Amino acid sequence: ESATGAVCPVCGQELNAAHRASTLKELQAQGAEMGNQWRANKAAMAESVTQISNTEYRIAGLSSAENERLKFAGQISSLGERLDGLQKAAAEWQAKGAPRRVEIEQLLRDEKYAAEARTALVRLDAEMAALGYDTVAHESARAAESAGRAAEADFRALESARAALAPIEREITELHTEIENRQSEIENQEDSYAEAAAALTLAEQDAPDVNAVYDELLRLQENENRLRDQAGAARQKVSVLGDLRTRKADLEGQHEMLAVQIGRHKALERAFGKDGIPALLIEQALPQIEETANRLLRRLSNDSMTLTFVTQAKYKDAKRKDLNETLEIQVSDGVGTRDYEMFSGGEAFRVNFAIRLALSEILARRTGARLQTLVIDEGFGSQDVQGRQRLIEAINLIKPDFAKILIITHIEELKEAFPTRIEIEKTADGSTVRVV
Repeated sequence: ESATGAVCPVCGQELNAAHRASTLKELQAQGAEMGNQWRANKAAMAESVTQISNTEYRIAGLSSAENERLKFAGQISSLGERLDGLQKAAAEWQAKGAPRRVEIEQLLRDEKYAAEARTALVRLDAEMAALGYDTVAHESARAAESAGRAAEADFRALESARAALAPIEREITELHTEIENRQSEIENQEDSYAEAAAALTLAEQDAPDVNAVYDELLRLQENENRLRDQAGAARQKVSVLGDLRTRKADLEGQHEMLAVQIGRHKALERAFGKDGIPALLIEQALPQIEETANRLLRRLSNDSMTLTFVTQAKYKDAKRKDLNETLEIQVSDGVGTRDYEMFSGGEAFRVNFAIRLALSEILARRTGARLQTLVIDEGFGSQDVQGRQRLIEAINLIKPDFAKILIITHIEELKEAFPTRIEIEKTADGSTVRVV
């Protein structure tokens, strides 16, 4: 939205108003669609996680019920084996111990036990009677004592059996009671197990496929990671755009500073260019130079030549209304006004001589210092006799303005025109200098 420039930062195409609007609309639509899809995926993923947690919780509850049922079944099996052992021991005692107890009790009542011992006892009783011993009392005591011994042993065995039987009977009764309780509990547990199994089956039917849900979860996670990557890339682009905006602001500030500096430099360039200060100086000096040069040129040409400096001229293109800044020399003579280039060599030399002397005079006047030396190197050969005479007169005219005037020439006629001369002669042995 804040992108500027001629190129789109997204696709690299030309960035105009229509392209900006279409790109923003497309990006906003894509962002809204991705946001809706992400929120829907997040809600579906949360619902799947909740369903999985509920199903795992119910499965864990059913597993504990199954473990408890198996524990109770093991206890019932152990108690059943113990009951079977007790019942077997009771049956063995009923088969052997109970008849033996009845038999012993009958023998004790009928006194049909220990026949040999009783016979020996009778014999002893007879002997004791012969001895005058109270056999009846003795027999009674012996019988009582013998009977008492056997009966006592049997009674002890019987008491021991009774003492052992009572706990067994109580334990059997308790085991029957516990078996009934366990059976009832088993039935209740079986009913609960059946209900839990039915609920598990129903839950498994209603619950989604765990593998499918897991695959969907993985797909949603991949999609979420992809969207996160896209969001991270978008945030990175936003960060880059922020940096670019900051850089743009800095560059704009630098651009403004450079624009100011460029404006100043251009102003200085114009000021020091040919149309600037030099042009102003020239324009101010041209009238004086033109006046001084014309004064000398009239003397050199017998008042037949004058010069004019032209600083502005029309463009060759007729459509342009402005004038071209230039510096041309136009010279007027008896024939008319022509450009400097149209004159002969002698005439051009006189014009050059007048302009150079005028420049020297103006510069000396402006600087406030007198020019000390004037050097004229050749140039007289292009002049006729009258032109040379006028040049000599001009030189003599300006003589007071210079401390020294040096004229270099090979023309013999000019040597006599000046009082002092330095003659240089080249010989085979070298050059010689002579002041005349």
